[in-house]
Amino acid sequence: MTQNTSRPSPSGASRRRRGFIRIAVAGAAVLLIAAGGIYAVTRGGGSSASMRAVSNLDMGRVSKGSFEITTTAMGELEARNQIELRSQLDAAAGILEIVSEGSVVKKGDLLVRLNAETLQDQIDQQEIEVERAQADVTAAQNALEIQKSQNESGIRAGELKIQLAELALNQWREGEVVKTRTSQQLEIDQAQADLDRLSAFAQRSQSLWEAGFLSKDTLDQDKMAEDKANARAQIAKLDKATYEEYQHPRDEKTKLSDLEEAQADLERIKFQNEINLSAKQASLDTTKRQFDLKVEKLEKQKQQVDLATMVAPTDGLVVYATSVGRGRDMVMIGGDGPLQVGRQVRPNEQLLILPDTTRMVANVKVHESLAGRIRPGQPAIVKVDAVTNESFRGTVESIGVLAETGGWRDPNRREYSVRIAIEHDNSDGQLKPSMRAEAEIMLGAVKDSLMVPVQAVFAEGPVRYVLTPKGGRFERTPVQVGRMSDAFAEISKGLEEGQQVLLREPAAGEVVATAWSPEALKAVGVAVDDDGKPVASKGLTSADMLQMAPPAQMPAGVQMIPGGDAAANPRPQRTGEGGQRPDGAGRANGAGQPRRGGRDGSQPNSGAATPGAQATPPAPETAKETVQEAAKETAKEASKD
Repeated sequence: MTQNTSRPSPSGASRRRRGFIRIAVAGAAVLLIAAGGIYAVTRGGGSSASMRAVSNLDMGRVSKGSFEITTTAMGELEARNQIELRSQLDAAAGILEIVSEGSVVKKGDLLVRLNAETLQDQIDQQEIEVERAQADVTAAQNALEIQKSQNESGIRAGELKIQLAELALNQWREGEVVKTRTSQQLEIDQAQADLDRLSAFAQRSQSLWEAGFLSKDTLDQDKMAEDKANARAQIAKLDKATYEEYQHPRDEKTKLSDLEEAQADLERIKFQNEINLSAKQASLDTTKRQFDLKVEKLEKQKQQVDLATMVAPTDGLVVYATSVGRGRDMVMIGGDGPLQVGRQVRPNEQLLILPDTTRMVANVKVHESLAGRIRPGQPAIVKVDAVTNESFRGTVESIGVLAETGGWRDPNRREYSVRIAIEHDNSDGQLKPSMRAEAEIMLGAVKDSLMVPVQAVFAEGPVRYVLTPKGGRFERTPVQVGRMSDAFAEISKGLEEGQQVLLREPAAGEVVATAWSPEALKAVGVAVDDDGKPVASKGLTSADMLQMAPPAQMPAGVQMIPGGDAAANPRPQRTGEGGQRPDGAGRANGAGQPRRGGRDGSQPNSGAATPGAQATPPAPETAKETVQEAAKETAKEASKD
C-alpha cells in the first residue's frame, strides 16, 4: 500500500506545534461548514452576482519556492544480514525440542532437535545392504582373476597348437618329402637296373636259342623276366610322377591349413578372452559402484541423524520463520501452524532466522505504478510505529525484480518490494525485525519555481486552470502545470508570483461564466480547433519529452497535460474523491467523477460541469474534506517555519 506525502519535519517540537494548529484549524473548519450551510440555505443556491464571504483559509498565493515529490510506503523492518536455518532432512520429521522464540543464543547452542528414530532404523538396514554389496564386490573380483587365468591358459594352448602345426609342416617338408622322393628314386633306379640286366640276359638267351643251345621254354622265361622288369620300372616312374603331381601338393596344403587354423584359433581365443575379461571387469565395476552408492547412502543417512540436531552457527536472536513474511501468512490462512514440539517439519522448510540486528533495513511495498520511478540511492525517511517521536534516515538499496500479488485478499494488486537501508547503529537493539515501518521516499524535487497549493488546480477537458479573484467573484485562468506533489503544483505558465487563487471548490454564482480565450489557451500550450475550443495537444517539445516518464514506466497519478508537461501526483486519492484507495482498490465518489483536476492526476470527463455555470455547492462531507486538506497544508507550512 502506498500513498504520496510531502516530507514532514521529524522534530517533536514541530509535531506538537502542528497539533495545536490542527485543533485551531479544525474549529475554524466547523464554523466554516456551518456558515456555508447557512449561506446555502439563505441564498437557496441562487446565482447572485455578489461573492459569499471568503475566509483566509479559502485563498492562497502564487509563490516561488521549492518542494519535494515523495511517496509513502508501508512495510516492516528486517535485519540487513541474517542466517536462515532450514530442515535439511530428506523426509518429514517431528520436532522433539526447540528453543524459545526471542531467545538470545550463543554459537553452538541447541536450537532444534528433530525425531531421528526412523533414520536410525534405515541406517541399520543400510549397513546390511553394504555388507552384501561388499560380498558381491569380492565375488566379482575373484571372477575377474579366474577369467584372467583362463585367458592365459587359452592363449598358451593356442600358441602350442601353432607350434605343433609348424613342427608338423617342417617335419613333412624336411623329412617325409625327402624320404619319399629318395625312396621313389631308388625304386626307379633299381627297376631300371633290373630291366637293363634282364634285357641283356634275354638278348643273350635269344642268341643261344637261335644257335640251338637254349630251349624255347628258357627263352620265354627270360623274356617274361625282362617284361616284368620293364613293368616295374614303369610303375616306379609312375609312382614318382603321381607323388609329385598329387600327393605332395595335397600334403603340403594340409599341413599349411593346419598351421593357419592354429593361428586363427589363437586370434579367436584372444578376442574371446578380451570379451570375457571386459564382461568380468564391467561386472566388478558395477558391483563396486553399487557398493559405493550404498556406502554413500549409509553416510548420508548418518549425516541426516546429525542434521536432525541443529545448533546455532553464530550468536543471535531467535526468530521463528512462522512469525515473519510468508511463513506468517501461511499460519494465518490455516497452514501447518506455528513451530512447536510435535509439529511435523517438511524437507527444506525454513524453521528459524538468526538476524544480525546491528544493521536494519525497511522492506516496504510500492505499487507497480510507482516502481519505475524508484531508483537505488534515493533518500528516504523511515518511521517505526514502535519508536515514537523519532525518524531514521535511509537510502533505497534495491527494488524487487518481480511484482508480488496481494494474495487471496487482493489478487489484482501488484506491488514491488523496496529495501531501504537504515542509517542507524542498532547495537542497542532498539529496532527489531517485523516492526511496522513507514518509509517516505523522495522521488524528485522542484527547485525555484512558481507554485500553488495543489487544491487550487482544477480541470475541464484538456484545460488546467485556477480561480483568481475578479471583482466580487472569480474567473478561470488557464495554467500550464508541471510536476505536482500532494501539497503543491508547479506552474510553468499562466500565473505570476503574488497572485491569489481560490483553494476550494466554488459555490454557485462565484465564478464568472465566460468562454475560454483562445489566446489564453495557446499561451499555456493548449491547442484550439477552428471554433476556438480546446483540444488535446498533439505536439511535444524536447523539453516536454525530458519531463515525461517512458510510457512503460508512466506511474499512476502522472498524465499528460495540455502543452506537453507531465504532472506528477504520486499520492493515491482519498477514498471518495474518485481516485485510488490506499489499498489499490478503486472507488468512485457520489458523482462518479474526480473531484478536482490534478489531485489524483486523472482527467475528468469532458462533460463535467463548469464552475460558475451549472456548478452546485459541494456536499457537506466534501466541503469538510476540502477544509481539512487546507488545514493540513497550513499546518505543514507552520511546521516548516
